[in-house]
Amino acid sequence: MEANAEKMVKVMDWQELMCKQRSQKEELLMQSVCRLEPAYWTGVKLVEGHLYGTFCFHESTDAKKRAISAAFLLDEQEFVLVTLKDEEGILKQMKEYLSEKTSENLNQMEEGLEAVFDSILKQGQQNVEEMEKYLIEMEREIVGGRINRNRNRSIFECKRLLTVWKNDYTRFLDLIEGVNGLEEKKKETQRQILNEEAACYFRIYENKVKHLTEETQFLYEELVRIREALDAALSYEQNRIMKVFTTVTTVFMPLTLITGWYGMNFERMPELHWQYGYVFVGIISILVILVCIWFFRKKKLF
Repeated sequence: MEANAEKMVKVMDWQELMCKQRSQKEELLMQSVCRLEPAYWTGVKLVEGHLYGTFCFHESTDAKKRAISAAFLLDEQEFVLVTLKDEEGILKQMKEYLSEKTSENLNQMEEGLEAVFDSILKQGQQNVEEMEKYLIEMEREIVGGRINRNRNRSIFECKRLLTVWKNDYTRFLDLIEGVNGLEEKKKETQRQILNEEAACYFRIYENKVKHLTEETQFLYEELVRIREALDAALSYEQNRIMKVFTTVTTVFMPLTLITGWYGMNFERMPELHWQYGYVFVGIISILVILVCIWFFRKKKLF
């Protein structure tokens, strides 16, 4: 059983593949990687009756730098995957998981494919769930009136991150759809490339990746709505501040008129030599302020 499992599913890194004594399929995989390096090409194609595919995922902080890069060779009997880059350790964990399963009861191609590809899907689902919780909390703060001026920067970083995920998951979905498409095309013309269990797994897996891609697209659209809500909240806050300034300015306009009127110092101004003139002007100013405050409060302007 262990030998069968080891034969059907193999995961190794590039240095291991280069240094070991390679089988015919491993040699074909190495030559295919040299001809179609994943750094320049990702997808799936037929190579000498086998399915050769490459995929990669980029770093969240740099859309041009790849954190994960791998290539595989797949047929009816064997699945061989070589990791070219694995800075996040996902493929390394996958290899360790396969080693544990091999020592137990991993003897089906479908189980090996599930161990490899579901680990990638699981990481993507965790990323999407964490992003969804973060966006919900951000939206709750905005709706609750807790407006942070740095939110625009946070939204921009989330947008950049979701763009990287969306592009990577879309290309990965194209890869899985390509596997299913080539299998159906090969089955119509000649014999099938994959066994029935592996072919069934990829059909189910395509729906899972498609669902993950749709969730990422939904979060991207949700982020656009959050940005619009933030802009609306900032505009409302700015309008509220401007309303306060306008109200204060309106209150002091009559006072400006009074001080300008009695500041002219004409010779025949009646209140100029009146002993209660200063008190009279002060009382008028206070009455004007009280009337304005009463009016604006009645109109609910502040």
